[in-house]
Amino acid sequence: MSIARVPVLLALCSAATVISPTRSAVQQAAAPLDNARSPAYAADGRLAASVNGNLYVQEAAGGAWRQLTRGPAWDRDPAWTRDGAIVFSSNRDGRFSLWQTPAAGGDAWRLTDAKDDDSAPSVAPDGTIAFVRGFSGAARIWLRSPDGDEKRLTNREESELAPAFSPDGSHIAYVQVFETGRRLLVRNVATGRDGMVTVDRMPESLAWAPDGLRIAFSAASSPAGVYVAAANASYVNFAASRRGDVAWSPDGRTLAIAEYDRGGPSYNGDPARLGDRAVADPFGDRNPLVLVAAPLAPDADRREAAVGVTNDRAARNADTFDRTWQRTADIYFGSGARAPKDARARWDALRARYRLQAVAAKDDDDLQRVLYRMIRERPNLREPASGRAAVSSAHPVATAAGIEILRAGGNVVDAAAAVSFALGVVEPDASGPGGYGQMVIALAKNDSPKLIEFMTRVPEEGGLDNASLLVNGRYPSDGPVLANVPGTIAGMYSAYKQYGSGKIAWKDIVAPAIRAAREGYVVSDGLATTLSLEREHFLKYEGSRALFFRNGNPAIAGDTVKNPDLAWVLEQVAERGADGFYRGPVAEKLASDLRSHGNAMKVSDLNRYFAVDREPVHGTYRGYGIWSSAPPVSGGADLVGKLNLVEQYGPVRPYFDDAASFHALLAAWTLVPRGQVADPAFWPVDIAAQVSKDSAKVRWTCFRPDRAVRASDVRPNSMGCDPAPPGSGAGSPGAGSLAAAGAAHGTPPMTSALEPYTELLASGLDPRNCEPFHAREVDHCHMTGTTAFVVADNEGNAVAVTQTLGTWGGNFYVSPGLGFIYNDKLTSYSTDPNGFGARIPFARHGSTLAPTIVTKDGRPVFAVGAAGNAWITSAVFETLLGLVDFGMTPQQALEQPRFLPGGRGGAARAAPATEAPLLATATAEGAGRGGRGGRGGIFAGRGGTPGPVSVQVEDGLSPDVVAKLRSMGYAFDYVSLKGELREGYGAAVAISGKTVTAGADPRRAGAAGAVP
Repeated sequence: MSIARVPVLLALCSAATVISPTRSAVQQAAAPLDNARSPAYAADGRLAASVNGNLYVQEAAGGAWRQLTRGPAWDRDPAWTRDGAIVFSSNRDGRFSLWQTPAAGGDAWRLTDAKDDDSAPSVAPDGTIAFVRGFSGAARIWLRSPDGDEKRLTNREESELAPAFSPDGSHIAYVQVFETGRRLLVRNVATGRDGMVTVDRMPESLAWAPDGLRIAFSAASSPAGVYVAAANASYVNFAASRRGDVAWSPDGRTLAIAEYDRGGPSYNGDPARLGDRAVADPFGDRNPLVLVAAPLAPDADRREAAVGVTNDRAARNADTFDRTWQRTADIYFGSGARAPKDARARWDALRARYRLQAVAAKDDDDLQRVLYRMIRERPNLREPASGRAAVSSAHPVATAAGIEILRAGGNVVDAAAAVSFALGVVEPDASGPGGYGQMVIALAKNDSPKLIEFMTRVPEEGGLDNASLLVNGRYPSDGPVLANVPGTIAGMYSAYKQYGSGKIAWKDIVAPAIRAAREGYVVSDGLATTLSLEREHFLKYEGSRALFFRNGNPAIAGDTVKNPDLAWVLEQVAERGADGFYRGPVAEKLASDLRSHGNAMKVSDLNRYFAVDREPVHGTYRGYGIWSSAPPVSGGADLVGKLNLVEQYGPVRPYFDDAASFHALLAAWTLVPRGQVADPAFWPVDIAAQVSKDSAKVRWTCFRPDRAVRASDVRPNSMGCDPAPPGSGAGSPGAGSLAAAGAAHGTPPMTSALEPYTELLASGLDPRNCEPFHAREVDHCHMTGTTAFVVADNEGNAVAVTQTLGTWGGNFYVSPGLGFIYNDKLTSYSTDPNGFGARIPFARHGSTLAPTIVTKDGRPVFAVGAAGNAWITSAVFETLLGLVDFGMTPQQALEQPRFLPGGRGGAARAAPATEAPLLATATAEGAGRGGRGGRGGIFAGRGGTPGPVSVQVEDGLSPDVVAKLRSMGYAFDYVSLKGELREGYGAAVAISGKTVTAGADPRRAGAAGAVP
């Protein structure tokens, strides 16, 4: 097809300048080229690279650099053609496609026009282009011939990345991503046969030596860095100590490495709304382009590439502003968005108001302040709802189900059960009949809130002594073996029988979910992302393929999925209550299928399952009552412990605009004492120190207002400080007074909640992507996923629920005829048969779920829930701060930027999930260079020197706050791009007088609804 040419804006072209030249400061200087990506050598030795979304090229080998492209689009992945043109990837048409432009400047034209993202081009001498189409689990390598014909390189189902043609074009090196790692393969183009170069690293970027005999590749394995391997797999040598995109000079003497510390944010159900993208803070850590001699000794002749760059300050400012503004407009205020009606007009007005200020900014600091002010004035990204009763959930179909029940005269418990069932249909990757969770209930007629626990249980024959669950000594990473006895339906039925209104028939509560399953529902961008990311795991199983895939391709956002099998299951539940699931034909079909595939579950395990009534964990905060999840779940105790510590600091201001408050909140996260949490029916649970205000007083003596608080500041085996801060001498609170406080609670001295993860300081994050409590016999773990919702009315009633399958996609297995995915929690226990929290028959497993209700004078005023693994505690904690301390509405509290102490690590997961995540210490390298080195870091600094404390953050923090905290020893690991909210999901309602207001989290398909 013919594709029209679109002009590329040149750096020195006056027509491309949007302000008068008198407002543009042009500077010429020799400086390191920071934040470069994807360096590429031309045959004559010139380099090209992408810098903050624009392409730069050298005028001559080793010479000055010139900006080639400009504008709000993100241009990346340059690759030289034999005749000196540049092929690159750009999203200037709304998605990433391949484009081509003369290196000397001029018009660019689009080469590809597929519905998926195209990236990472490599050009053969004959003009054939190898590139990646799709991303994550859907990434595959394609070839484009000079005449425009396109075809797949392979017919495999595994993901493929980083194609690189050999210098003569006879071979293609590429990365194949499989379940537990990556392979570096080399394919003979003529024969189609592959040879393996290495499988024991984590290869990323690739570059051939000009002799065609060696391949340089960046690797995320330990030690991370750049390696050089023989193409025939005869050796692998270490070449450079830092990872980065790599290019090999045509004379064979030099490797150009665009260094990075990249882990990628963990997947927490956040939709892939921007397609294939890499998170980087353009104003943050330095990531220089360096030159390393190749293939000499590691780091030999290492020097930063000092280049003379013509930097048009005003043009750079305009590009950055436009890119940020447009990204927000596209994601949150574009067609189909559920923002308030006037939101786009208000966002347009902010552009008009702030763009001139941005263009006139004198430096990056000034530019960041302008962007921050604009984002702080951004209109709501979702429409809140107010009335006499309200619902906040992760999906509009589920919210509508709750509203339907409230309108029919049901109470908040009736509505919550309807929301639960509906979410299990429309978010089948996050929850459903195969899952579990907890519900906190506050009713005006009760003296205090109640809690129903419906966590999964180990089957009777599923204990550690059952060797048949292992194959060759290992547990599978997905599939039917991993399912524990589910609890969600028992939990909802128990809540309905005990606390429902009695005015609504049970079958009417299940009816909205049955309709959605039988008539079909529209696939959300979150579910579509799960199916794409985990496609190889879903495709293993017949039932999963039939439900979510068509011709081997996963359902995409906007598709309609009908699930008559799940409708049948829900109809059995509607007729017979919980017995419709745990007894009778559903139970028999479920147990028969799972057991035939190696699971230990029997019908009797289902018959004997019951939801448990427990007392929620209770605390107070600034005169409010806090009621949250209870053991075997740790989230409630951890939340109360954090809030107790924040009280010791005193009043806090919005942390995104106040460095002192942010520092105190991060310290509170670190100083929470560790508890002992497991199934209380089998082990002695001990959370007294976590929820004790006396313990908080002692722990707060470790706080230093002038520097970051590290886990190492807490003295081992006690609650004292090590080293003790000034003023904590013999007469001040310390280990001795703590022992007394512990004795008063019958509690032994306890270390930090971070203590279970101190082993990670030495070993790095688990390469299996698993949490510390996971069975050692598991080869690979998946990102854990959840959903949450809250319901409240103006009569003193509220419900907060968190329910889940354990991972995004559970065990990825759907029993034919049943239509739902199971949890995967069989291996989420200690594998020491005599240990605390071991996998023994009937034991319930733990989690970080934290559904929470806040009361004032005995009546509920707020209800909050959250999803997203380690981000659960982050979202609940920070949303409550917004509601209680900052006076925010639920919508404002949900939209404030979130933070999570702990590094992402090479495995791209957020942090261990069952307790507060590890406060990372990273390498000390770069401590004086903008905090570089903290990213993903959980390692001590070189020579034992502690590095910065790593904190994952969404965009939206004041740049002055970030600068101040960096000076105190923090490093910031951004998980979202400018103007974007990306991690975790939350639900919130507020009750004020006779009005109940619900917020809707824009991070997923969050929706608020209300009854007038």
